Amino acid sequence: MREKVVLAMIELGKGIKNVNFYPPGHPALIQAMEKIVAAIETVPPPEAGIEIDVTKNALLYREEPLPPGNKAIADLNRELYHRRASRLILLNGQKPEEIIAFLGVMNRDIQDLHEQGGLEKALLREKVSRIWVNRVDYEGLTEMLKKEEEGPAPPEEDEAGVSADDQPPDLEERPPQGPEIGELLRRLEKETEAAAYRDLVVSLTGALLREHGDRRIEYSGQALSIYVVHAERPPAGDPEIADIARTGIRELVSDDLVAHYIRRLKERGGRNRAETEALLTAFGERAVKSLLFALAEEGDFLIRKSVVDILLRIGPPVVPAILDNLNDARWYFVRNMVTVLGNLGEPDLAPHIVTSLSHPDLRVKKEAIKGLSRLSHPSAVNALSELCFFPEESIALQATAALSQKKEEQAVQILARRAVQKRILYPNYRLAHEAIESLRIIDTDAALSALEEILRTRVICETPNSREMKQHALRCISRMSGDRPKEIVLREKSGHAAHLRAEAERILKRRGW
Repeated sequence: MREKVVLAMIELGKGIKNVNFYPPGHPALIQAMEKIVAAIETVPPPEAGIEIDVTKNALLYREEPLPPGNKAIADLNRELYHRRASRLILLNGQKPEEIIAFLGVMNRDIQDLHEQGGLEKALLREKVSRIWVNRVDYEGLTEMLKKEEEGPAPPEEDEAGVSADDQPPDLEERPPQGPEIGELLRRLEKETEAAAYRDLVVSLTGALLREHGDRRIEYSGQALSIYVVHAERPPAGDPEIADIARTGIRELVSDDLVAHYIRRLKERGGRNRAETEALLTAFGERAVKSLLFALAEEGDFLIRKSVVDILLRIGPPVVPAILDNLNDARWYFVRNMVTVLGNLGEPDLAPHIVTSLSHPDLRVKKEAIKGLSRLSHPSAVNALSELCFFPEESIALQATAALSQKKEEQAVQILARRAVQKRILYPNYRLAHEAIESLRIIDTDAALSALEEILRTRVICETPNSREMKQHALRCISRMSGDRPKEIVLREKSGHAAHLRAEAERILKRRGW
């Protein structure tokens, strides 16, 4: 029970800042309030309600202090104590709108609240019937409910018999207008103090959400441009401002804005696109599905490349949507999905890329090989090892070259076998040449030993191709690190094979050994 009370108080404490940050009706605010209600309902409150005593330094539940080290509980304790609350009572049947009203009252200026009769009176005026401070005012509650049942009083008439509602518009009391959006944007761009920056973000978010159509998109674009710059390079180097700017981006992003900037990206043909790419990247996961749709439908190579770049900059949040599209019927779309997975550089994605190797289109296989070459994972080595012997030579060549990025013993063994494996009587010399080059790039003792074995390979009858294969192996040995390569070249200089002696002399002369 106590743990549930602690959780409920933590959520209620967090709600103070949420109500101060989000404009009324915002989905994130509603979600936060529902979370508070759910946390309170898990207790559940007894008939008399959950009673939390308020002291200067702690909130008490059944005379035991709640964890004072928790920031949300400490904030709630401070705000209640400064507003002269000695007890907080939560009754059954909490409603999100009453939670919002309660937290809104908690955010009011303390002096103004005291002048208006204190926290108790303010909650009654806001018709909060399920959250009380100090005591449950049943008389005040009954009076409030009776007024609700009676409905609003009829409009008062002046001496001439005209009701207040019939007054002409110019005589009505107009609500005070906040700063213009343009002014908020100018102040936001120059602000260097985190608290003031947060206030500007809150005001600007509310003002933009009240705008409609093209005006909202235009102003949102200006705000987002500022946020992106401040998230990357915060004023005065303040990391808190960078966090607030990123929050501002998340609050403004919408499907309409994503679609607008994707259209802008297409209209510019992928050129002069830095700002648009930065904004779409900042939208993060919210933009992924729209970007994938654009990638699937777009015919312009530059735009497709730009979309892939954006997805890579968004990073891991794109993975779930990409995995959902790996079985798409369009080969070019699957290839782009594999491109993104391979370039993300996450080893755990290798098994997903391996599954795409079953795609019938060779272009998808080739892209998968590129991706696997970048990822350090056992499944990548296994898949590339098998593809080294794929019937289609272009696939086998690419897989053999990709194994050069692997240092595992298995990769060395496969490349050595690939180099000397005979096709009827002789090896496939194109694949042998690629395997020897990959062994040179691996440049380990095991790879050097494998190249030595290739020098000793025998064939039924020496041919120009077989001699060239061994000469190439000797050249690759000479370019590897350590002392052993020089020893091997010197040994071959005095060996029995004339073509290797000649090659060794050329190497020694060229290297100055």
